[in-house]
Amino acid sequence: SGTKVNSFTLLITGGAYTITWPASVDWAGGTAPDVPAASETSVYTFFTFDAGTTWYGFLAGEDMS
Repeated sequence: SGTKVNSFTLLITGGAYTITWPASVDWAGGTAPDVPAASETSVYTFFTFDAGTTWYGFLAGEDMS
């Protein structure tokens, strides 16, 4: 009762940058995945059960180019 669930999918194409994920993201395995290499695309999926206080992050696909 009162649970607010939400999710989204994010595609990131690699380049010369870094990604700083918010502290509210808990990653599968406890560690954020590496940024994709130049011209590679990675797919990330996130979901929350508590209206965004904690997000569960998963690398859904790597080198999808």
